[in-house]
Amino acid sequence: MSDHEALLKELLATFAIEAQEHLDALSSHLLALEREEEEAGRQRLLEGVFRRVHTLKGAAHAVNLADVAHDCQELEEVLAGIKRGEAEFGMETFDLLHREINRLSARIFPAGAPTAAPAPAPQQSASQSVPPSPLPTVPTPPVVAVAATQAPTPEKPRPSPPSYAADETVRVSARLLETLLLQSEELVSAKLAASVLQEELSTLAGEVAERGAERDRSLEAARRALKKGTDGEASLAGLLEQRCRHERTVEGRLRLLEKNAEKHTRSLQALVDPLLEEMKKLQLLPCSSILDPFAKLVRDLTRELGKEADFSLSGGELEFDRRILAELMEPLLHLVRNTVDHGIELPQAREAAGKPRRGTVSVEVRLQDANRAELILTDDGCGIDLEQVKRSALRRELATEEAIARMPDAEALQFIFESGLSTSGTISSISGRGVGLAIVRETLERLGGHVSVTSTPGAGTSFRLVFPLSFARMRALLVQVAGRYCAIPATVVELSARVPLSEVKRVENRDTVVAAGEVLPLVSLAGILETGRRSVEPDTTVSYVLLRAADRRIAFAVDQVIGVQEILVKPLGRQLSRVRNVAGATVLGSGRVVPVLNVADLFRSALGGGADVTSLPVPSAPARQARVSVLVAEDSITSRTLLKNILEASGFLVRTAVDGADAMAQLKTDPCDVVVSDIEMPRMDGFELTRSIRADAKLASLPVILVTGLESRTDRERGIDVGASAYLVKSSFDQTNLIEVIQKLT
Repeated sequence: MSDHEALLKELLATFAIEAQEHLDALSSHLLALEREEEEAGRQRLLEGVFRRVHTLKGAAHAVNLADVAHDCQELEEVLAGIKRGEAEFGMETFDLLHREINRLSARIFPAGAPTAAPAPAPQQSASQSVPPSPLPTVPTPPVVAVAATQAPTPEKPRPSPPSYAADETVRVSARLLETLLLQSEELVSAKLAASVLQEELSTLAGEVAERGAERDRSLEAARRALKKGTDGEASLAGLLEQRCRHERTVEGRLRLLEKNAEKHTRSLQALVDPLLEEMKKLQLLPCSSILDPFAKLVRDLTRELGKEADFSLSGGELEFDRRILAELMEPLLHLVRNTVDHGIELPQAREAAGKPRRGTVSVEVRLQDANRAELILTDDGCGIDLEQVKRSALRRELATEEAIARMPDAEALQFIFESGLSTSGTISSISGRGVGLAIVRETLERLGGHVSVTSTPGAGTSFRLVFPLSFARMRALLVQVAGRYCAIPATVVELSARVPLSEVKRVENRDTVVAAGEVLPLVSLAGILETGRRSVEPDTTVSYVLLRAADRRIAFAVDQVIGVQEILVKPLGRQLSRVRNVAGATVLGSGRVVPVLNVADLFRSALGGGADVTSLPVPSAPARQARVSVLVAEDSITSRTLLKNILEASGFLVRTAVDGADAMAQLKTDPCDVVVSDIEMPRMDGFELTRSIRADAKLASLPVILVTGLESRTDRERGIDVGASAYLVKSSFDQTNLIEVIQKLT
């Protein structure tokens, strides 16, 4: 490669960075110019646009890009005409300027914007591509450009159009680089200290080995002397005294080495931790770097669809890992496009509804805690048609009609994140295929976050994206499941606790536990992970961790809670790119490889799994000499007879009562092992019967199973409050499950 070609290659790489900055600034200036109403402000912004175009033209001339310079010259003529008053500040003029900027961007970057800033993930659908709009970099003067590899050299001295490589370039503050260099230099002394310590340990190990050989020789001599009956005892006593002196010497040197090692460890920690924190800053970018271009995207889409809307951003100064921002680009792209297409109404429709003619699309970014942040995308459009969502879910067979009818509106609204579900009656180049929101959920779950949506008909929709601040390092709760270690992200763990097995109640064919003042499902994590389940001994305790994902909470039973520690998450690799319930892996300090669990998958497995997957193991009770006696309290003769036949066929001794009062009278004269009762009965219902049993000192520990058609949350909680041992709903009644519950309680 000639010196001229090498110089041109370097200049082209520098021009790509400079052109990106100018194009970003031009788009921002034009949007501000469009909103500015005062003449002085317009002239100031117009002058800024003119100077940017002029500077870009000079830079294009410097690298022999004549076509780019010519386009800049034409844009200067248009701007000069506006300055002279030959054209008015109207929508047609702004549309013309935006088209010229887009054309100029396409000329400089024919393959799209360079990756100087986070680029969208490569899974973007072709039907949902973005109009040409380069992504911004962050100006941080003074700066030094640091590139992994330089842009490829064009084959000809005057390329048209130029081609830039996809190698990433980041811009780093010179102050930050200087700080990192100074901290790195301090590590030299730590390296030398570690070398000295290693030499001392090697010397000591050599001396111990040499003394060991002498000891063996001395022991052999003493043994021979003892056999001959000479002065062997004196030799042995001298040897022992010598060994004691040597051990005291070695112990003293080891203590000294231990203190030195501890001192060096503290020094190394004091150097490495700040260095790591400073290195993390190299990856930080303000979130405005990916959110500012959406103002232009909203403008372009509204102009294309005949709508009017403004974009606003709050919290854009917050800085996040650029890899996190890169992953968020595609979800935000789909959300904004869906918001403009489905949410914002036409101006005439908004005026008819009593709304301002121009809609609003706003983004607010804020920190949740030291480890997580949330982004809220809100519009004031028409909202989401919940009935249409439910109809689409039925057509896609995502749930039964009965389940959807009982489902809360907030839960049914989450169906919009299912792949293939769309509430749009038409498919356009912007949306309508039901893919975009599925990508949003998948991306957030891959990051270890989640997405939720709320909507008010006629008032608008709000999407809430929760995501971690760091991509690799995280705090995790280590648990033991079926003899194996697993890591759960600490940000989703609300609490860990241990309860007696007797406090685990059966409600609606699921194990439940009272946690944080609420009755919550208790699921076997070993059953979810299919690692095998151990038998639980009677009267033992159950350890569990309470996890939260979006607005749902589930307690997962584990063998043991180990503790919280910071881990470095590693991907599974291409061979295992997607493993159900597993998000990645980490290596502990002991060298043990531990899977990091995918919380979203755990919730889907728990909510969708059957009782055989999610239930706790049945306690292995000792064999009974006598048959279990059951009292069935049921006012319906049909139900009473059915339950009696089922239980007798399973080997139980069964007698019946026509209501709660009859059951209580029988219990006082002839107790039983377990009571199975309906709730709605004359004279004394099931709740009163349970309360009366618990109030009786002789019957207080008697298990009571409520089998009823009342399936509301209030009724279930009331059943637990009065002391029911299990709560089974007739609509999902399973005779096998009833028998298992009786066996578990007796």
